[in-house]
Amino acid sequence: MPTSLEIVERVFRVHGEGRAIMPPKLELNLAEVADCPSKDALLLAMPAYLGPMHAAGLKWAGIWRENPKRALPYVMASVLLVDTNTGVLLAVMEGGYITDVRTGAATGVAVKCLAKKTAKAVAIIGAGRQGRMQIRALSCLLPIEDVRVMDVDPEVAKDFAAEIGKELGLSIRPTGRHQEAAEGADIIVTVTTAHEILVRREWVSPGTFIASVGSCPELDPQILFKADKVLVDSWAQNKSRGELSELVEEGRFGERDLYGEVGEVVAGKKAGRENDQEIIVSCFMGLGSHDVGCAQYVYEEAKRRGIGTLFPFHQEILD
Repeated sequence: MPTSLEIVERVFRVHGEGRAIMPPKLELNLAEVADCPSKDALLLAMPAYLGPMHAAGLKWAGIWRENPKRALPYVMASVLLVDTNTGVLLAVMEGGYITDVRTGAATGVAVKCLAKKTAKAVAIIGAGRQGRMQIRALSCLLPIEDVRVMDVDPEVAKDFAAEIGKELGLSIRPTGRHQEAAEGADIIVTVTTAHEILVRREWVSPGTFIASVGSCPELDPQILFKADKVLVDSWAQNKSRGELSELVEEGRFGERDLYGEVGEVVAGKKAGRENDQEIIVSCFMGLGSHDVGCAQYVYEEAKRRGIGTLFPFHQEILD
């Protein structure tokens, strides 16, 4: 996670400096085809180029909502890297773990810029793989003393508390209600697959930083309307998917209401937190550039260590 935080922060800075190319995710909703056998699947193509890192690639990811019943991950992903000079395919790697760790790191970088430096109480709403990565990232950055975790499945929340509490040496308390988790927290992270209000405005204290990481709206709209600052990882993506999408479609939220993108803060183009009373919200949809940046590191580290499997995909060209 410390390495991922460094990479993700660097990629955010590249975005803020305007030295990245990353179109919005291309979406394939298989349910739109009448005779498709996979009615629960959503595929996403996420290309990116990072100039200063000389990295270009694509994450090909998908959400299969029924996969947990098949003992498979909810998110399946692969990352492809290409040589920016020749277009030759450099590497293919599993992208699920990269997705998990860079998602946690993205929240961590935002917390570094936007949360109170004295933040000690954290609420994690959603105790899955992503929830675990969120608290791993935050524990690298803050003197956390109190963690509350809420999940629709109480047993999952208990497992989270036991496993992550032991791993990180933290006091983690499972809660039975969203309100119990959120009230009094310095940082609230929603990271679920729900499409409902999980955190209400009256539960949020002055000075709170809130990260919406799920793919659907999870926050009371009044939180967004009354926040001192609302940021996104990418406006091009957030205006059509995720926490803000319905409000944008209804004409209740637009770019005029946005403080900016996290990359602008990391690059020093906009201020982060300016006082301990600000309520700041950051909405994440996930950047393909973060996947490519992390994958580039993995590729270079694999070469350095002499690990991985070589295959002659371009043998005829190279011959």
